Amino acid sequence: MRRLRKYKPFVRASAIDMMAYRFNILTWAIVTVAEVACLVFLWLAVYQSSEGGINASINGFTYKEMISYVVLTTIFGFVTFNDDTMWYINRDIRQGTIGNFLIKPISYRGKFIASNIGAFSMMSLVFGIPLYAAGLGTLIGIGFLPVPSVWDFIAHFGLFLIASVLACLLNGAISYLFGILCFYTTAAWGLNSLKTTVISFLSGTLLPIAFFPNVFREIVSYMPFAGMSQNPILILMMKYSYLECAKVLLISFVWLVLLELLGKLLFNHAIKLVTVQGG
Repeated sequence: MRRLRKYKPFVRASAIDMMAYRFNILTWAIVTVAEVACLVFLWLAVYQSSEGGINASINGFTYKEMISYVVLTTIFGFVTFNDDTMWYINRDIRQGTIGNFLIKPISYRGKFIASNIGAFSMMSLVFGIPLYAAGLGTLIGIGFLPVPSVWDFIAHFGLFLIASVLACLLNGAISYLFGILCFYTTAAWGLNSLKTTVISFLSGTLLPIAFFPNVFREIVSYMPFAGMSQNPILILMMKYSYLECAKVLLISFVWLVLLELLGKLLFNHAIKLVTVQGG
């Protein structure tokens, strides 16, 4: 416990930093609402033009389920994916300040984990609670998201919270890996674009993984990206049984351990090659 206490300032600082740029967050919120509206009309056109019309089921999703998925996935991304780990690592390398962290009695990776937890906690409390309450309340109220029973919903919501934490940590681990690649190249902007594209596509944020070709879908479902967006949302929508929930949570946990080990090995190699570009 004493070792963990020294990371509390990073948790607090990250939470405060999120609220220091309220205008940016407000702008993201406005963009998010516009994005949801565009996607709703897009999927409406897709289903209306399908063979069964608006009542069709495409790859296991009805129109109502797809709209619920789009709304909840967009909220989830807004609340969960607030990670600047890669940019901080790139800045430390360019400014030469990374050496200061290497001689301090803290883990360089631990600092980022604490910061991610702080940002995720603040976003969840300030924006996550009202957004999920409004989104779920509306979807359930208009019949887009059926609830078999109150207790079933509570159980799945609890599993969703666990999946959300794992998704946040997975996102941080992948951002850390891409950040380490900054030791080998100065193309941080390109790396960030690649990271964003890969996560958005393979996590089911842009399109549910069920819409992928059969073989590719099976491969992607066992990759860490599915646990970063699609799996938590499908748990919340109660489209997974309890056994399936346990399976996807276990996959996410195993990948988290593997990614952290890979990050540690890669960092130990990269730090030997560090070239200070400034400072």
